[in-house]
Amino acid sequence: MSQAEEVILRGLPISKGIGIGSPVFFFNADDEIPEISIAKKEVEKEVERYRRALFLSRQDVEGLQKMSLNEGPPEIVAILGTHLEMLQDPLITTVIEDKIRQLQRNTESIVHHLIEEYKLKFSTLQDHYFQERVRDLIDVSRRILGHLRPLDKVQWVDIPHHSVILAHELVPSETIEASGTQVSAFVTSAGGITSHAAIIARAKGIPYVANVDIKLLKRIEMQSMIVDGSQGLVIMNPQRSTLKKYQEIKKGHLEKFRLISHSSHLRGETVDGYEVRIFANLENPKEVDFLLKNGAEGVGLFRSEYLFLSKKMFPTEEEQFQIYRRMAKNLKGRPLVIRIFDIGGDKKIDVLPDSPDAWYFQTIGVETNPALGCRAIRFLLRYPNLLHSQLRAILRASVFGEVQILVPMVSDISELRTVRQKTQEIREELEREGIATAPISIGCMIEVPSSAIICDALVQESDFVSIGTNDLVQYVLAADRSNPAVSDLYFATHPSILRLIHMIVTSANRFCKPVIVCGESAADPMMVPVLLGLGIREFSVSARHIPLVKHTIRKWRILEACRLAEQALEYTVAQDLRQFLSAATDAIV
Repeated sequence: MSQAEEVILRGLPISKGIGIGSPVFFFNADDEIPEISIAKKEVEKEVERYRRALFLSRQDVEGLQKMSLNEGPPEIVAILGTHLEMLQDPLITTVIEDKIRQLQRNTESIVHHLIEEYKLKFSTLQDHYFQERVRDLIDVSRRILGHLRPLDKVQWVDIPHHSVILAHELVPSETIEASGTQVSAFVTSAGGITSHAAIIARAKGIPYVANVDIKLLKRIEMQSMIVDGSQGLVIMNPQRSTLKKYQEIKKGHLEKFRLISHSSHLRGETVDGYEVRIFANLENPKEVDFLLKNGAEGVGLFRSEYLFLSKKMFPTEEEQFQIYRRMAKNLKGRPLVIRIFDIGGDKKIDVLPDSPDAWYFQTIGVETNPALGCRAIRFLLRYPNLLHSQLRAILRASVFGEVQILVPMVSDISELRTVRQKTQEIREELEREGIATAPISIGCMIEVPSSAIICDALVQESDFVSIGTNDLVQYVLAADRSNPAVSDLYFATHPSILRLIHMIVTSANRFCKPVIVCGESAADPMMVPVLLGLGIREFSVSARHIPLVKHTIRKWRILEACRLAEQALEYTVAQDLRQFLSAATDAIV
């Protein structure tokens, strides 16, 4: 192909934004590691060499974590915490050392073979949690290999500024260490919306497009690229008119970002004074101060299971109580909505084989379709001891703030009734023990079709409802957004989704019950005005999205939003609806 010819490829949009720069192919040397025999007398020296590489790797991660605590997005801190735990795991420490002594081979080859074994072992599992753990393990192993083979280690300082990084797949540390001024965008062959690398790219605001044939790009002679992370477009050798167009779009994005970043302290209200409450989704309890600085009015969704997914056993009641109490006190009267453990299915705790908790997962076994399996409230009702200890901890913490309970993946009204009954029984149990509790609201998470269809009955049993749009869209459309083969079918703006939300809000209003929307739709500037028009007055989003949501809300009048929603509900084709909303919201937001 001619160098001057403009070439456009479409991939999977991972992180929004416009990246313009020169292409840099990014490869790692861990695929070509020689095997070298070690003399018996040199074995302990080899073990020491490995220990030093581990020590330097821990120093790297601790340094990155310290830097992120001060100035980085909180998601990065949590991922680095997982990496630190891995660097102290017996698999990485004693197992590798034992193999060095047993096999008498160079450490690099042993680390490489062990990682390949785990990649093969988990390659057939349709389990997002385990797949992400393997990616983290690959990331950690690459860091160790980088210290064992420093000459082969990729040096970010050698990469030119305004580079577009092209790679088969990114591991988290590669996105963590990338500077936003140095890297304009990421383009990869593999990668999903929910991967750690994707989360970090979005947190840093670096555009990212996946599902692009990198081998094809190598055959194209190119000097410059444009990456449109919103549309999933990769444009090579852009014409002058194309380049000018995207430079203007990027300039507009930067100006809007500067404006938005200064509005987080303002109230969430429409132009005509309708108040909208903006809460934060939370995974790490240490982030409470961060979300309050970003203007959150409380925690609308605390994903309690993320406290323990990387640990080796379930938390005790006392451990949970201390965490919930500290969060409630730090929020100083603002709401704390605790979603009870959404575990099982594709989110499993990696318990030790000899742990007293191991049998919970051993009895379930490997599920062929974990997303439709024994997870969330189904799992907790099967193992009532876990539910009992968590409800006790939450009730004990209720006296320290406005604590609420959210029940995930409710598909039948009996599940909600059982939780309410158990909560009352535990409250009476605590009173007999002389432990004080406070009144507590119990909410139902609507994220599967059955709960949406019977929402008129569920809202009568709930103190509030929370619409989990990520899972609702996935289950209603039968489209896994992390699967590139069907990701183009995943439309949060599908007519069926808007009609279900309208139905839920109508039922909730009839019985005067609050409705909160969480998930990515709640942070989408194209969806926010529609949700307002459908009657949503409470949103819960990641803390970093709060300024954007507030900015969007403050640009609309409630009557305009209602008219927009009325028009949107008339559409029957997903693509047509999306184009209508894109045009209507671009004109105002």
